[in-house]
Amino acid sequence: MTKPNNKPDFDIIIVGGGMVGMAAALSLSQLNLSIALLESQVAEGNSHPSYDDRTLVVNQASVNFWKNLGIWQKLKQNITPINKVHVSNKGHFGSVVFDKDELNVNALAYIVEAKILGFALKHACEENESITIIAPASFKQMQHKKKSIEVDYTVGESIHTISAKLMLAADGIQSGVRQQLGLETIIKSYQRTAIICNITPEQKHNNCAFERLTDKGPTAILPFVSNRCGFVWTVENAQSQEILDLSDEDFIQKAQQQFGYRLGKFIKAGKRSSYPLYLVTVPKQVKNRVILIGNAAHGMSPVSAQGLNLAVRDVARLFDVLQEIIQKSQDIGADESLNTYQNAINTDQQQTMRYTDDLMSWFKIDEPLIATLRSISLFAMNQSKHLKQELFHRASGYRGQIPQLLRKKA
Repeated sequence: MTKPNNKPDFDIIIVGGGMVGMAAALSLSQLNLSIALLESQVAEGNSHPSYDDRTLVVNQASVNFWKNLGIWQKLKQNITPINKVHVSNKGHFGSVVFDKDELNVNALAYIVEAKILGFALKHACEENESITIIAPASFKQMQHKKKSIEVDYTVGESIHTISAKLMLAADGIQSGVRQQLGLETIIKSYQRTAIICNITPEQKHNNCAFERLTDKGPTAILPFVSNRCGFVWTVENAQSQEILDLSDEDFIQKAQQQFGYRLGKFIKAGKRSSYPLYLVTVPKQVKNRVILIGNAAHGMSPVSAQGLNLAVRDVARLFDVLQEIIQKSQDIGADESLNTYQNAINTDQQQTMRYTDDLMSWFKIDEPLIATLRSISLFAMNQSKHLKQELFHRASGYRGQIPQLLRKKA
């Protein structure tokens, strides 16, 4: 449902009403800011291109974030805890197991369907009086003023203009806002494609996730409801269309060969989709009263399960930065404010993207010495509880000073 635009000006305009754009709107509305959310698509029925049938890994810090927004409580019937993670090096010795009991936590992470999370966010935004949703609306251009930014957008054949103190660009990996700003974008192609679908194994998954490291890239199995699993298979680009075109029976057979029989036979596969794998780095993510967030600011392999979790941490840090600026009665869109945010997110983004790049690059080297080193590393890691605790802590989204929205409520 689209709310009427009855305000000439806003504190913040968000371009892009996907999950990150909506999460930013809900978060920043808590600061008593008026927000316009421009989205090019309108959800029809229970489908929306921004939130599909993918399964998402939600780490511990992100769980706190969604709880603090009042979203997590609405997902209780549709979340699956990951109690164990098994990482192995296909064709070689060595593996490491992360177990919730050994690490003394309720769960290592949780799985939620993108569609379910997306519609929970959508309904929350529709009910929030501080958020004006304008959809379907196509962003056209922006004009930087001394104390505001003006945004032109179209609805049908009509052109409209609104202004705000600050704009957030959450318009995806091909961000039109980023292109208009002329911000440097570094794209590294892995020459790989991720094939993603739901798959049902013969045996119960028992809330265990699997990651198999291969010379073609990682393959992951993620536990989900009704004994379904999210399946992420990294293949060379040249193979991807051939695999997508396979019959269900042939696809299941190929997927079985790739993963093995740790869960018995695969008996059913759902609709397949594919994503080319890139590392997209934007060194400077702020300019002229605009901040890039989500995939507009960074892109990485879904195999690492870091993309949405990193975006959540960015939004949480933006909340803290803007809260302090508002308390000092300063301009939220000023260069100083934008630079403060950029400095706040740099370290976490760099470390997370380096981890993702290492996972995609180092593990695809098909040389006996490298394969042996990988196996030794996994074996050594499995013997060290301290090392596993440290890696789990980082994977849980806790790096440096913890933003308010990532903390448990007292």
